[in-house]
Amino acid sequence: MDAIYPVFARADRIFYEHPGRARVAADDPAFAATVPASWRRADDGIWTYYEPAGAVLPEQGWKIHLSTTPAAAPAILRIVSDHCVRGRIPFKHLSRESVLAASNGKDAGREGSGKFVTIYPSTIGELERSLRELGRRTADFDGPHILSDLRWTRGPVFVRYGGFLRMLIEVDGVPTPAVRHPDGHLVPDVRSPGFEPPSWVEIPPFLRDAVRELGELRPPDGFPQITGVLHHSNAGGVYTAVEGGRDAVVKEARPFAGVTVDGLTAVDRAAREAHALRTIAAPGTVELIREFEALGHRYLVLGRARGVPLHQAVVARHPLVSADCTASDVAEYRRWAVALAARIARVVDDVHAAGFSHGDLHPGNVLVDDDGAVTLIDFEMARSAAENAPVAIGAPGFVAPDFAEPEARAGRAGDLFALRRILLFLFAPLTPVLDLHVEKEREVRAWVVERFGLGAADRDALGFAADPVLPAEAVDRDDRIAAAARQLVADATPEREDRLWPGDPAQFDEPAYAVAHGALGPLLALHAATGTVPEDAAGWAARAMRTAPPQSGLFDGLAGAAAAWEELGDEAHADEAIARCLDAPLRWSSPGLYGGPLGTALGLLRSAGRHPELVDVARHMFDEAADRADGWAGAGPGKVATGAGGLLRGPSGAAIVALSLYDRQADTALLALAEAAVRQDLESCLRASDGSLQMNEGWRLLPYLGSGSAGVGHALAAVIERHPATPLASQLRSLARAAEPEFVLEPGLFQGRAGLLLFLAGMPRAADGTEDAAVARVRVRHERSLTLHAIPRPVGTGYPGRALLRLSCDLGTGSAGVLWALAAVRDGQRRTLPFLDLPPVHAARAVMTSERG
Repeated sequence: MDAIYPVFARADRIFYEHPGRARVAADDPAFAATVPASWRRADDGIWTYYEPAGAVLPEQGWKIHLSTTPAAAPAILRIVSDHCVRGRIPFKHLSRESVLAASNGKDAGREGSGKFVTIYPSTIGELERSLRELGRRTADFDGPHILSDLRWTRGPVFVRYGGFLRMLIEVDGVPTPAVRHPDGHLVPDVRSPGFEPPSWVEIPPFLRDAVRELGELRPPDGFPQITGVLHHSNAGGVYTAVEGGRDAVVKEARPFAGVTVDGLTAVDRAAREAHALRTIAAPGTVELIREFEALGHRYLVLGRARGVPLHQAVVARHPLVSADCTASDVAEYRRWAVALAARIARVVDDVHAAGFSHGDLHPGNVLVDDDGAVTLIDFEMARSAAENAPVAIGAPGFVAPDFAEPEARAGRAGDLFALRRILLFLFAPLTPVLDLHVEKEREVRAWVVERFGLGAADRDALGFAADPVLPAEAVDRDDRIAAAARQLVADATPEREDRLWPGDPAQFDEPAYAVAHGALGPLLALHAATGTVPEDAAGWAARAMRTAPPQSGLFDGLAGAAAAWEELGDEAHADEAIARCLDAPLRWSSPGLYGGPLGTALGLLRSAGRHPELVDVARHMFDEAADRADGWAGAGPGKVATGAGGLLRGPSGAAIVALSLYDRQADTALLALAEAAVRQDLESCLRASDGSLQMNEGWRLLPYLGSGSAGVGHALAAVIERHPATPLASQLRSLARAAEPEFVLEPGLFQGRAGLLLFLAGMPRAADGTEDAAVARVRVRHERSLTLHAIPRPVGTGYPGRALLRLSCDLGTGSAGVLWALAAVRDGQRRTLPFLDLPPVHAARAVMTSERG
């Protein structure tokens, strides 16, 4: 799970929301610096900024960070504000105690952990004076180490080179903080753990000793031999190691860091874990070998348990993630899961019998080996059962939600709640959805009973016996569409200026009118489903487009806005968007469909019927993209960065633009370029065990429409329709097969079930328009299976967004995308993502039939 989703889930119980809009509790006082009235002050809910009148910040430079403990924060801020006011130096600090706690929490991002104050010296001399004075005045204060920075002597003062102003560059389609290279172009402002200034930055003389000392740090004698990294968190690292000739695991606890809501630091929790493991020492729990301190950090050396985390074991074995699933596969998995459930429950019982609660029970803390043996790990939240301590942390879906019984949120009862969810996870690994509605757990459990054929004995063993077996719900498509549309209209918030509909956290970094995560996506979906759009919502989107800085791009810019207004029949606003788009610079750092020149070209082509001159404009953009990509003639990379393949940001998107131009210009060179682009994406696909072709991201295979193999399949089908003899045609069936598995984690359009549904509905058909029978069966199953994710809402139905922690209304990840897909299926339209559909040529009809035999 991307770390951004838990952060944006804190401020609202239903939707993702900007952390700065979280309700302020009465016991959450704001930090306040003392500055003259002439200083400018701004607060975004996370940071509070101060600048003296007339100050002009440079783009980048050496900046100073101070970390703190909660108790010392007011004193640190007084020292900093006194220094900065006297020196007229701009600075910022975290706004409230709760923000400080979150930034140094166990699950906070390591790149920003510990930062309480940032100071922006404008010269090297000012930097040196500030470091020396602040270092002297704060030498006796404690604070967590800021991993991206260089520590100044002792105390909580740190320094790094980086951006002062907000500058962004797209890396694999993701807006990334940037600094300016001496040549003038932007490069990523790397904020990884470890002090790594850009190679072209000169280290000031007064920092060189500290840099040298940092480079000379070595583990002390007797330190275990580290052989690998299992994972890092803000609390510290977890490493594979060799200790005394045996395989081991080393857990690191950073001082003053990784604080949980009960106020315990990583070091505090390491001590608790050591005590619990020494006391329990039961089969099925990890072994404590020794504990020690080195370089100011606390370490536990643990026995290396066999196996993989439970979630990996489930994904590897689960039959419903394969297109080859048979009844015998389901039966075999059922037997494995029921037996495993009993072993997990037995280990938890043993921990309770030893007088402890685990406190953080979830699939990541349960290891399973090939023989089904279970080991429970990560006892840092373990407490004496007699304390009945509240559950302080936990994985989403495995901590009792607000509507659960209160006793389920503490002690042994908290463990038993998590165990119940783990046993359900074995069959339906979409646990966060269960927290979105009080009836969802019962509904999913009933689906599991029916789909896996759990008999009375199995239900009793799993604790499912009390649940009634619900009949399979047959939801009429029109009813599903109407329910989603009603709720989408109701969820609009035209009183807000920053966004119209709640959606993915990405919406706060993109224009509020944008198609993917902004206002125009739901408007397109409502128009497709109902034929109308709310006038106030359309007016809101038009105002947002008019007032936002001009930005090219399809799904996050003005080309998409122009295409959307064209689709909505609003030519005046379409022309306004076109004019502003043509004045905006093209974004060549990520040239794909989502926000790059290729997407801009495709968006402009949607208005070419009224403005024929836009064909030449689009062709020019495409030709430059093709030149930069060497005509997509090179071999594919074999694997791609996360999100970088397929339609939205990969070569397949270029193929759609080429074919859209080919349909208008009949230039066969365009057809050849489209084929080359698809071939390059195909070379980044990997054949899975079920014979499907899926996009290979190195750490996972993706079948989805936005950045997976379904998007490649859509582009390939369009190529085949225009060039039936293409040698790539034989791959279409394997790409379609990747869209067939019954279990899909998320419901959305870009990365979920709605996109797979839409892809299959758009597959080539027979000459008489008949849909392939096998494809139709899978498509219908996908449509019905949307019920698993559907969440009852006040006037209709909502759907969860990415990570399943909160609902989303946007097109890319939420209800609007589901609605768009359902409307296309209802109307028999061969739509895909907005603006990516091409006129059907039907030359590929025979391909699917021949591939099926």
